[in-house]
Amino acid sequence: MAANGFFSTRFIIILLFFTCITSIILFNSEFYHDYLAQIPSIAKYLKMPNQEAQTTPIKDLENITLTDLKDNSTFKASALWQDNPALVLVVRRPGCQLCREESVKYASYRELISDKLGVKMVAVVHENLDNEVEEFNKKYWNGILYYDKEKSFFSNIGGGKIQYGGMMSFLNPSVWFNIRQNMKSGVNGNFKGDGTVLGGLYIIRQGSGGVEYQYREKIWGDHAPFDQVLTAVKNVSTKKDDPVVETAFQETFDKVKKGEIVFNRALDDNSGASCTVKGQCD
Repeated sequence: MAANGFFSTRFIIILLFFTCITSIILFNSEFYHDYLAQIPSIAKYLKMPNQEAQTTPIKDLENITLTDLKDNSTFKASALWQDNPALVLVVRRPGCQLCREESVKYASYRELISDKLGVKMVAVVHENLDNEVEEFNKKYWNGILYYDKEKSFFSNIGGGKIQYGGMMSFLNPSVWFNIRQNMKSGVNGNFKGDGTVLGGLYIIRQGSGGVEYQYREKIWGDHAPFDQVLTAVKNVSTKKDDPVVETAFQETFDKVKKGEIVFNRALDDNSGASCTVKGQCD
């Protein structure tokens, strides 16, 4: 009996020890901060890590080699923002339904971002799988897309090295929240390709002006806050002082701040079907 009691006590002490060590590790990780951020009563007291405090130097992006998959020609990334500011969506995986959802959202605001504000919209992928990129562009992006074979945009958005999100991501409650939100949108996906290489977003000023805004994907489905994206897009626009453009921007921005982010989920057949982020679909 005494031995059993001793064993139980020792087991409890060991368990408490490892629990404390694990808590200390988690407390200093983005995983733990993301978890606590889901609890409103705690989140307001958190000092969340600022992943965008330091933007990528433009010199690190200028010489990235991109491939145009239409003819396999290559060019330097600086050409993207040489004549116009640019929004560069760094896509984790073309078949990923969370990535597709984000792409559809941006594509649905192309009239404002590209046509009115004059910001070039470009998507970058790190894999060229049969039909995957073509399907992604046709149905979920419908715009300019290039292949980053060396994953240079991905490493730069990660602070100099590629960031990965593996199966452990499923332990993060934020991932399940993102998946739940995606299911409401009706955007589907598949499991083809490497979905572990995390992506993000760049908004780059024209010429040698540098990076205005960047957002690194920390977990699956972690997208840049859309109001921040629109604000950055306006900041880099050379047309922002046009009264017509200003009115169009403000009307859209006010709706976005209210959570009314509408996106066209049927780019390929022009059916006009659309949903809000709250899952209300036409």
